[in-house]
Amino acid sequence: MDKMKLRPTFFLLILLIPSTLLNANNKTLNTDSIRAINTYKTASYLIRENNYTEAIDSLKISSALWEKIYSKDSYEYAITQNVLGISYRNLGNFDKAIEHFLLAEQSHLAVSSPNKMAIARLYNNIGNVYKDKLNYGTALEYFQRAISIYSTVKEDLVSDIADVQYNIAENYYKQDKYYKVLEIIEQYYDHAYSDTKLFFLSLKAASLKELELNDEAYKSYIEVIEYAIDFYSETDINVAFEYLSFANFLISTYNYDEAMEVLNNAKSIFDKNKIREGTTLALYYKALGGLLENLKVETKGIDSFREQKSANLHKAMECYKKGLKALRMDISNLSDISVSIENTLSLTESLRLLKLVADTYTQIAEIYDEQKNSQRIESLSQALDYYAITSNMIQQARKEIYSDENKIQLSELEEATFSKIVQTAYKAYEAETNPKIAEFAFTNAERMKASSVFDRLSDQLAKENSLVPDSLTELERTLNYRITSQNEKLFDLRQAEESDNTEIAIADSVLFQLKKQRDELTQYLEKNYSDYYDLKYSDATISTSEIQKNLDSDEMLFEYVLNETDSIPELYVFCFSKDYTEFRKLNIDSDFIHAVEEAFRFMSNSGYLFTRSDNAKAFCVASHQLYQKLFLPFESQIQNKKITVIPDGKLSYLPFDALLTEMPDTTGQVQFNRLPYMILNNSIHYAYSANLLFKFNRQQRKAKNRLLAFAPEYRSDTLIFENEKLVLVPLPGIQREVDLISKEIKTRLFRGENATEIQFREESKQHDILHLAMHAFINDSLPAFSRFAFTQNQNSEPENDGWLNTADIYNLDLNARLTVLSACNTGSGNLRKGEGIMSLARGFLYAGCPSIVMTLWEVEDNAGTKIMSSFYRNLKKGRATDEALRLAKLKYLENANPRMAHPHYWLGYVSIGNTQPLFRSYDFYFFGLLILVLTGIITDQLIIRIKKARKKRHKN
Repeated sequence: MDKMKLRPTFFLLILLIPSTLLNANNKTLNTDSIRAINTYKTASYLIRENNYTEAIDSLKISSALWEKIYSKDSYEYAITQNVLGISYRNLGNFDKAIEHFLLAEQSHLAVSSPNKMAIARLYNNIGNVYKDKLNYGTALEYFQRAISIYSTVKEDLVSDIADVQYNIAENYYKQDKYYKVLEIIEQYYDHAYSDTKLFFLSLKAASLKELELNDEAYKSYIEVIEYAIDFYSETDINVAFEYLSFANFLISTYNYDEAMEVLNNAKSIFDKNKIREGTTLALYYKALGGLLENLKVETKGIDSFREQKSANLHKAMECYKKGLKALRMDISNLSDISVSIENTLSLTESLRLLKLVADTYTQIAEIYDEQKNSQRIESLSQALDYYAITSNMIQQARKEIYSDENKIQLSELEEATFSKIVQTAYKAYEAETNPKIAEFAFTNAERMKASSVFDRLSDQLAKENSLVPDSLTELERTLNYRITSQNEKLFDLRQAEESDNTEIAIADSVLFQLKKQRDELTQYLEKNYSDYYDLKYSDATISTSEIQKNLDSDEMLFEYVLNETDSIPELYVFCFSKDYTEFRKLNIDSDFIHAVEEAFRFMSNSGYLFTRSDNAKAFCVASHQLYQKLFLPFESQIQNKKITVIPDGKLSYLPFDALLTEMPDTTGQVQFNRLPYMILNNSIHYAYSANLLFKFNRQQRKAKNRLLAFAPEYRSDTLIFENEKLVLVPLPGIQREVDLISKEIKTRLFRGENATEIQFREESKQHDILHLAMHAFINDSLPAFSRFAFTQNQNSEPENDGWLNTADIYNLDLNARLTVLSACNTGSGNLRKGEGIMSLARGFLYAGCPSIVMTLWEVEDNAGTKIMSSFYRNLKKGRATDEALRLAKLKYLENANPRMAHPHYWLGYVSIGNTQPLFRSYDFYFFGLLILVLTGIITDQLIIRIKKARKKRHKN
């Protein structure tokens, strides 16, 4: 799928700068100033010739001279730094580009009356760099800030705003949001400059192509080419770009002959302009490769078909490799490639071409049916080599993004890539059962699992184990807190019935500056603390052998990869025990997905009191079908084992202990308390990823106090949440719940009016176990604003307004080893591809708590009270967290009548993360006492013997 590639839109600015510099100051021009202007003019010429490397040398000389003449706080110095940033960006050196853009910003802001227009353009340029780095969220923030500045200038700048809106539209295009693109084009096309109109038309055609509106797209492409030729000339490189876009469209609609003609038109432009490298040339090779790859093979014989198809694919692959070479990516020796996003002229296009090379090798392998065919094996091996580079580059790009939401966004966009890697690795593993292939597949499966949480914790660990001073760590924590508070303020302003646009603009500006300060702090830390940088970017992921070492003999781990991208779903599983590993593809179809949805819908349905017999039977069928697919192949290995499940996709919504090991008799009424649930034989808990489970697995107690519990009292308060009226209905069961827990474990309890948000913020760091029994509300569109409802005290202060957001939890510094979220559906939320469920529980993992007990749906009040009190009783006896929860569920099931044994009542609680016991087992104290008693008896006997011996000696 071809996307738009950013064009060189900066030439107009560059050409205007020399005259601007000449008129910028009335001082008599001396030798240095003349030299500064001349070197700048040389740089401008070199940039027009796409010779950015030599241009940078000239710009550095010009910059040094302007600094000498006017100092760094001058317009001349700022403009030169801006062009340096542009040049570095065009070379793909994004960090250097941002460095020079920020120097330009400092110069502009240092003067008494900053040039707002120049700053707006600067932010537009910075936004483009972040877009190139796949950091679309931060890019959008800079674009919006540029528009905001333009809006404050008195001049009519509607065309300048249209320029920025084009970049926003392209940003959305890269995120597959094509209707948003068309909306922007419709709104701003008429106001745009002539060259920007061309860009808008080109982006419109590309969006229509992706939406498969082929007739409209065809007409649009013809219009674009005619406009480009009229605006530039028939031999201009920009016209070649439009030919390439049109050719890709023709290939996608199987018009191969016309596509070849169009490609030849583009090729003639490259030849006439003697273009030997660059992004547009890379796009040409990519389009030509796509054409060769899709050429129809006219033959009936299987051997002839294989020969011709293989030849076409090899030709296509050579084109893709030429494209990489045009981007300055040396692939002559894959093992020597320095995988860096600065190693190419375009990260985006390099990733696409690398994927295409890998995909083409996979297609070549598919030509040969026999699994052990040597050509098939070799092709799959080559595919994995290119996928490895692709994966590492995506990984590096993601680690350079700070914002959680932006990381998640990249994970979503690249989830299909990692699924493809696992799929291809399995094909290679089938052909030759090589443990290294399974290891590679597992590493990439892990990169699809809660990667943003892992990055956050890795970053914290890097700071703790490096020379970063505490003052800078505290500064970052302060900035994060202020950003969260400002985000919440902006959210509330926008949600207000009568919103104040001026106040929103001010709040938005403050938020932008805070995020900018945090980004600059991150860049400073990476640049000045090499040990921190090395730790942060090290690929210290857990290996399969390390997993086995961490497992006890009675434990097993299952990690799933569910691929729903293709028309037929695929399910892969990595299975581990102390002395056994397996990488397997499980045989599923669309019925499996339906079974997952059916089982979850039945258990979570709020109408459980009115369950019909046919619904209960459908649940039994679905639940048993899931067991057959997920665990029956491993039935002999899992007998009486503790199982850790790392789910994927829709499996994340499922409590696996609800699966039925046998199909019950459903001819009569289903007896829920007699069904053969998997929980009867196995203790099951969950993890977001193996890396999170084993690498951030705090076991030693740090907090001085044992348990902190909060249980607000609600009085049917009516509140506005996401523009909807909500009623905080009373939850009498939670008061009984915390009373029962307090009897089992020493508890600091805040209830009723005292269960305030500020109390939780102040007390949470000092406790080993946190227990929140309260309402929770999920915001699927903005997960950071999902929230817990503490006592509503009408306080306007963000830290005590009664709402604790997920984003607030991120900034807590917790020492707790366990957090229990006995609230409504704390484990539910929107499923984000490549990342998992955006639940409230994730916030506590971010804050450093290694173990969570949460609910997958709104648990019935009385049933929850019984299960929780039993859970803490088991926990106090020294049970592991997962076993304590399992025994609590089984006790509930044992005492429940058939109606109250409905899965909705008791299967909603799940345990995530570390399961180590938090209390010493009673057996420990028993054996300790026994040892003391035995020691006493032995000591007593020794004393008696010594006394007897002395008496005997005395007699003698």
